[in-house]
Amino acid sequence: MKLKILLSVIIVFSIVVSIFAFLKRDTIFQEGNPTPLAIAASKMLIKHKDVVEVGKKDNSILYLGKQGESKPFIKLMEKKGWKLVDRSKTQNLLVFERGNYSIGVGYEYYTRYYTIFRKPDKDSQEF
Repeated sequence: MKLKILLSVIIVFSIVVSIFAFLKRDTIFQEGNPTPLAIAASKMLIKHKDVVEVGKKDNSILYLGKQGESKPFIKLMEKKGWKLVDRSKTQNLLVFERGNYSIGVGYEYYTRYYTIFRKPDKDSQEF
């Protein structure tokens, strides 16, 4: 009897989670596989970091930061030798220079809590 109740609870829970995932699929999968972003968000919370590298995607290195806070990402880029020279809020773009090279780092809001920064991967382009 208890096994039937436990099995029924598991089935109902699975159905509810499936319905939620189906209804919110556009938000959950807006960046493709949400697992790397979820892991990065967990690292931010556990390690109390303001910006975390997510990984590579489409010739870019993705970074995750708190929404509306680009200063930690700018400080990270400055540690790597890049200098912020321009910021376009209308285009969601940060422009950095290092020596004779300049790159544009696009950013977009991911959910209402995070911002994704897309830095061009130096290995995919000639620097």
